[in-house]
Amino acid sequence: MGFEAIDQFETSKGMFDIGLARIEHREEMLNILQTTAEQMVREGRNQWTPSIFSPALMDEYLREREVFLLRNRGQSVGMFTLQGSDPSYWAERNDTRFAYLHRLAILPPYRGLGLGTKMIAFAELRAADQGKIGLRLDCVSHLEGLNAYYRGLGYRFIAKQGMGSRYVHLYEKLLTVIPT
Repeated sequence: MGFEAIDQFETSKGMFDIGLARIEHREEMLNILQTTAEQMVREGRNQWTPSIFSPALMDEYLREREVFLLRNRGQSVGMFTLQGSDPSYWAERNDTRFAYLHRLAILPPYRGLGLGTKMIAFAELRAADQGKIGLRLDCVSHLEGLNAYYRGLGYRFIAKQGMGSRYVHLYEKLLTVIPT
């Protein structure tokens, strides 16, 4: 089995395909997340560290979530996950009428092409196709630029949630489904 594209995005660096990851993509997922985490550590972002990602965690993601890979010329360059519930971050606000986006990551050479925005738009469409009323995500509270990015995409701040040693901002966007 290979990679099956569900959608495509065109950029100045060519065409990008997005599709569901499978077990054979586990190492690619791990590489994207660890490489992104290494960059975050170098930038002093205090968000992810490479050690939080492992092959066992990738297996868990593949069992419990939809994992989407973004590929360019056959190489995986980005990813995100979607899940139907998120009580660990949303606690009493958890609502299965929403889809929950996590682990949005793009390898550094592919940043600045608008791929994050395109991936989030794809996630919104996927959530709508699954009958969800909206898409939710979280962002560490101390990264104001990233929080502003999500607000700029139409995500509404819901709450600040304590997660042990850090805080995250919870965001949601209600989806408008256009009847066909």
